[in-house]
Amino acid sequence: QGLHRPLHGPCLVINPIGSIKRRGPLSGWGRHLTRFVLKNPLAMPPLRFCMGARVRCSTGPVEWSAGTIVALWYREEHWPPGRTAPYQVRLDDDTLIFAPADDDGLVRAEATFEKLLSEETQAAERKSAAYRTDVVERYQRRHSALFETDELPRFLDPNLHAVLEAGGDVSSLWRKEASGLYSVPMVTEEFCRLLLEECEHFEAWCAAEGIALHRPNTMNNHGAIIDDFGMDRMMDALMRRCVEPLAHAAGFADVVGSGCTFRSHHAFLVSYAMGKDLDLSFHVDSSDATLNVCLGKDFEGGELFFRGVRCRAHQQTGCRDAEAVTYTHRPGVAILHRGLHRHGAHRITSGERHNLILWCRGEPAASSQGCHARLKECQPWCWMHDDGATL
Repeated sequence: QGLHRPLHGPCLVINPIGSIKRRGPLSGWGRHLTRFVLKNPLAMPPLRFCMGARVRCSTGPVEWSAGTIVALWYREEHWPPGRTAPYQVRLDDDTLIFAPADDDGLVRAEATFEKLLSEETQAAERKSAAYRTDVVERYQRRHSALFETDELPRFLDPNLHAVLEAGGDVSSLWRKEASGLYSVPMVTEEFCRLLLEECEHFEAWCAAEGIALHRPNTMNNHGAIIDDFGMDRMMDALMRRCVEPLAHAAGFADVVGSGCTFRSHHAFLVSYAMGKDLDLSFHVDSSDATLNVCLGKDFEGGELFFRGVRCRAHQQTGCRDAEAVTYTHRPGVAILHRGLHRHGAHRITSGERHNLILWCRGEPAASSQGCHARLKECQPWCWMHDDGATL
């Protein structure tokens, strides 16, 4: 649930399982392959899969791609003596990859893939739910108002609250930073201060109680998942009362689904300071829409940079000049963007910066997150779609 998808550069494919050897049709590949396969694979240890086996390969933090094993005990010319990869796999899109280990976390039998993945997902969800239940029952809150949804109006920017109450045009409050990027005064100074104090209190409580503190995602080493200590109802209220109308006005129905109604959220706080996390690598979020609220404190640097919205097919394409945008944080102000709007954060140069991040997700069958995990072809919301670009 807390996964970023890191992007390793403008022209590389996200591919933790191994390197890309060739893209496109594989005509003549058998002759080329003879330079790289061991002469006597029978002398190697037994493997789980044979030539021609249908498998699923881990090709991203949350992605598994279907393919066929085309070589056993694969080698590349430049590898040192003795180094081998148990499998070379031709994915269904004709990409060739290799598996560095014969491991169930990298390569799985296609026939049992869905069952295993479902069992693992359910086990992870049960473990997460048990952890959260235990924490919520034992945790002594510092600021009880943060946990009461009736207090949300108190914490919203007065102008935003007035427009929402009147059913007015929320776009009158925002500043369009660039295409697909909207900043709006969101919360009060009081909310920023109380939330930071609550998170500091929670971290200290976890340390005193010997409870593991779950970090926000795979890329941030500091901060906390604020849903874990009971703020999920308040964050759900913030999503439905504020983010939904903002996303609708911004035209994000193309990535959320008709009506711009969200199904779920993941809320967390990230922290940057000297000696801790300083920046954030180029990535996309595991969300359909993201609300990023700066909580302060005093800091310099740490600007966000954006590089255009991309579907799965074009996630690694370059950035056009008009898509290169830099945004400077202001305490209490939120920036709203599509989750698949590629971005990162520059290094902080002094002080400390804290941000509340709210990942909002629509129905999987209609949202960009569902399409991103399921479909390979370019989607209408991708900024490469009108160009007719293909892989």
